[in-house]
Amino acid sequence: MEYYNNTLCISHAELTDGILSKPNISAMVRRGKLEQVRRACYGTPALFAVNSLPLKYRTKVYRRYPDLQESANSKPFIDTIMPDGRAMQFYADYVLADGRHLPTGKQVEYANNCAIMNAFRTCIDKSNSQRMRQSKSRLNKMAFWDKAAGALPRLADRFPHSLPESARRLQRKFNEYLRDGYSCFISKKYQNNNAAKVDNDEKESLLALLIGHHNNLDNVLIANLYNTKAKECGWKSITPGAVGVWREKLDLTTSAGRLGTAQFRNKKSMQIKRSRPTAPFLMWTLDGWDVELLYQKTMTDKNGHSITSYCNRLTLEVVLDPCCNYPIGYAIGTHETPDLIAAALRDAAKHSKELFGSMLRANQLQCDHYAFKTMMPLYNAMAAILTPAQVKNAKAKVVEPYFGYLNKTYCRLFNNWSGYGITTNPEKQPNSEALNNLRRHFPDEDGLRRQIENMMQLERQQKVSEFREMMDNLPAERRLPLSRESYLLHFGAETGHKNAIEGGGLRPTLLGVKRDYDCFDIRFREYAGKRWTIKYDPDDLHEILAVSEDGTLRFMLTEKYVQPMALAERKDGDAAELARVVTFNRQLEQHIIEQRALANAKVEHLIGSGSDNILSRLLICNSDGQHKLPKAKRRLSAADINSVDVNTVEIPLMPQGAPASDKDDYSIF
Repeated sequence: MEYYNNTLCISHAELTDGILSKPNISAMVRRGKLEQVRRACYGTPALFAVNSLPLKYRTKVYRRYPDLQESANSKPFIDTIMPDGRAMQFYADYVLADGRHLPTGKQVEYANNCAIMNAFRTCIDKSNSQRMRQSKSRLNKMAFWDKAAGALPRLADRFPHSLPESARRLQRKFNEYLRDGYSCFISKKYQNNNAAKVDNDEKESLLALLIGHHNNLDNVLIANLYNTKAKECGWKSITPGAVGVWREKLDLTTSAGRLGTAQFRNKKSMQIKRSRPTAPFLMWTLDGWDVELLYQKTMTDKNGHSITSYCNRLTLEVVLDPCCNYPIGYAIGTHETPDLIAAALRDAAKHSKELFGSMLRANQLQCDHYAFKTMMPLYNAMAAILTPAQVKNAKAKVVEPYFGYLNKTYCRLFNNWSGYGITTNPEKQPNSEALNNLRRHFPDEDGLRRQIENMMQLERQQKVSEFREMMDNLPAERRLPLSRESYLLHFGAETGHKNAIEGGGLRPTLLGVKRDYDCFDIRFREYAGKRWTIKYDPDDLHEILAVSEDGTLRFMLTEKYVQPMALAERKDGDAAELARVVTFNRQLEQHIIEQRALANAKVEHLIGSGSDNILSRLLICNSDGQHKLPKAKRRLSAADINSVDVNTVEIPLMPQGAPASDKDDYSIF
């Protein structure tokens, strides 16, 4: 670095030492973008004016040779530059016409422009103030702006900016800054739409329609279709690359048409973040899953040929408690049906009794919409609140990822594992050739059921301790019991026949054996003429449920206690059961007496004056030979009867041989 003819110059060797290459220097000199002050000769290197270098190369020169700071006369300006906080906030909050914010780099660049301009204004104001106090000559603006422009390359090292290097343009930009403020530095390129080919709503709507087509058209085909219409309308044609830009810009609008509603809700809609229940039985969720395990099945066609298929799968219906992903209930079937769902819920009720001594219901049950109307009574019986998940929204049910966990943790350990879903990367799927070679070793349906059963039992064993511990977090008011009547009503097996009440109660045939059941509810005997459907639990025949044909009447019946005939064979509890029956019979008789008395009281006035009165229809005397007096007592009230004096006279015997017409002479009145 040296001065030559009062010009700060840099040698050719210094420029090529990591700043510019030889071809670049030659090209810049040839195009007039770099001033060569001295040509090279033997022992004398070529020199180039530093100020003629482009800004980014000039910045490199000043960074490498910091001693040029004084020679560039930039120190007075650097000392007065202060960051402008208001400018930083203005550019950070500025929103372009299309809704975008300025890039972060541009925000810093524009804020530095403002800070440098503020420093220039401070220098000018200070010079003018001193001139007025000391009567000095006015500031030479041309010299000032030449000096300011010369300082900009060095300022760029500490304050990256985009101010013009020309003194005249810098002065013009300063005046614009004073007039328009911070907005004068924002480039109009951010809002320039002159070069856009899709520049109105009609063109944009056509592109949105093509991009959002359900056939998922590619960019080339969309561009061809658009250009065909553009040619008719006189529009500018577009390229497939432009379609790709618009595809990204219109992604939210077009994704529902390209991917479908379910994918749109899963990927574009706002998702809800939820926490797991802190205790069991606060919530259950259920769903069915085609287990990714294969079994072989042999069938005979209409021609009598046996055909074995090896691509069969079973369905696992799981009732999941998401507090710790514990499978409280499950059932295995060939496909999902209402009966399979009921079997899984029945298993959940029975397993709750195994764990905690009594059957419990869930406070909330989440299900899908499969057979919803059919299953609603059962769902309402098993939970206090029913919350079906949104249609085609798998993320709403935690049981869906649980099936993926079962598939990854257990199923892929078996040789008959069929892999993941069809959308999975083929490289992560099992070897189809190996599966084909092993197909004859696949289990049959019963063997696969045992595989799934062992898998679920192992899953329960690993989580049952945690599940029991979390039960302490369940409040007492949230422990909802499932009554025996409700359990039998929804899950009980049926005999297939109707039974009527006999003298000994009901005598249904359960599991091939005649059994006697009776009910200690007096109302049950009032419906002796009805026929009853019996619902029972094959694992516990102590109690059954009798349901009337129309379903409006239900009674729980208990198996009759068998008393020994011989007193010598009586054991503990026999006397208590006998006393229970005797007490019930006494209550039954008393109930009948009370009902008859109540009936008599209600129709007593009819008996006293009605035509059905026995004393009115029949002339039957009492032991005193009276007939009219008892008849009058029936008619009159007790108070009236007591106030009536009845005088009787001795009636002489009719003379023997008296005529029949004289009989009226012997009336007692």
